[in-house]
Amino acid sequence: MSAQPDVQSILNATANQILALVAPTTARLVRAAVTIAAEAETAATDGVQIQLPTVFNGVDVARDTMVAVGLLTHELGHFLQPLTELLEVAEAESAPQWLVNILADIQLEAMMAGLFPPLADTLTAVRTVVKQVCLPGYVTQIKQSRRFADGACVVALMGRYSQPTTAFDLNAGRLLLVNLGSSWAKRGSEFLVYLEDARDKAPGDLGKLITQIMQAFPELRQAPETAPIPGGVLQVAGLAGAAQTEAQANVKGHAPVYEPALQELVPVTRPPTAATRQVANGLRLHFQSVRGATAIVAPQDFNRRAAALDEAVPFRMTLPGRAKPAPSLVVCVDKSSSMKGSKFALAQQAAQAVALAVQAAQGQVVGVLFDDCGYVNKAADANVLFADPASLSYGGTGFAFLLHVWRRWPTYQVLLVTDGDGSIPPALPGDRDRTAVIIIPPDCDPTTMQQIATRVVQLDDLRGLADIMALLTPRK
Repeated sequence: MSAQPDVQSILNATANQILALVAPTTARLVRAAVTIAAEAETAATDGVQIQLPTVFNGVDVARDTMVAVGLLTHELGHFLQPLTELLEVAEAESAPQWLVNILADIQLEAMMAGLFPPLADTLTAVRTVVKQVCLPGYVTQIKQSRRFADGACVVALMGRYSQPTTAFDLNAGRLLLVNLGSSWAKRGSEFLVYLEDARDKAPGDLGKLITQIMQAFPELRQAPETAPIPGGVLQVAGLAGAAQTEAQANVKGHAPVYEPALQELVPVTRPPTAATRQVANGLRLHFQSVRGATAIVAPQDFNRRAAALDEAVPFRMTLPGRAKPAPSLVVCVDKSSSMKGSKFALAQQAAQAVALAVQAAQGQVVGVLFDDCGYVNKAADANVLFADPASLSYGGTGFAFLLHVWRRWPTYQVLLVTDGDGSIPPALPGDRDRTAVIIIPPDCDPTTMQQIATRVVQLDDLRGLADIMALLTPRK
């Protein structure tokens, strides 16, 4: 069976977008390809070639885009994990294979939902299908299990799929054990706590977690070997191996981050000051899109003045050059409590000046205000940058909202104006390369900001903005 063209194109586009973000160097040399094939018993990937089954728990994969993309996302998540290392740890600890599978599934789905927020709903779609098909059987198996080792795998699966909106739900498994009156309910509840811990682990920390679980629950060495939901890995070699090495190096230390979507803000605005407009006029040249041109000696245009003065070759023809694209920029301004007052005033004026300059160059500007989370207006334009400070609330500081900014505007440059004090999300190489930060003193920490941006500069006075913009926003 062949996939419908729209689903097939979506799958290929998604796979290549993920590959380009996690392994940007190798992605220039190879393209990922997704196949929905009848002979594929389960989903499998080497990171470049991805196979999906035609049917998943009764769902026609070629006709269900959400489930298809969810299966793809899940398999590429495995590609980012050190699976060989995990299997070696499992062998050394005599851990059952299903334990490794479930821990890896929990970690990767939390990680992928954090790194790629738009794909979180596709993983939910897959878990929903599994719940509908498998949950009654899980309940029956738990009722029949007389000891913890026999029921551990099934109660772990209850935690995985009882609440599809998350990669693992501790309370769902606990509640079932209590309601069923299992003799091993206490032991099972303790086990579920360890499994939940996988949601917060970086890929490189999963091996340690396997060791901890086996030391705390040695009876699992006698647990029956049951494969919960089979998964597969194609032979990794060549460019696929290079892609995997690069990708794993980029994500190995990144623990999953959970961040709500950007919130909608209806701002009470006020016009920019005359000083802000003056600074914006000084920035216009930096963002101006000019079509280049090359003049060659050719008999098209005759310059009479040049011929009379004998100061240049009088015959010239102009060849039009390639137009530089208009700039596209997301400008994010920190409105946390530590910025309130003069620091926010300077940050807002700088952001407004940049926005006005980009707009004058026919470019696109998205404004974001942030504290504990990020805020945009419904149109996702620059309007929130002109919000009246008196109308705003000022909360804590967190930069995890950038995970949504980076994915929602994948081709835009990103500029933060902040005092640099807050939680830091994992930044993939491409995210960091297109992000710049203006630090507002005092008490700023440029080192922290360098984890998410390649260019970090300090702004003490609005009049110095023109001097630092050339260092911040690339002209290409």
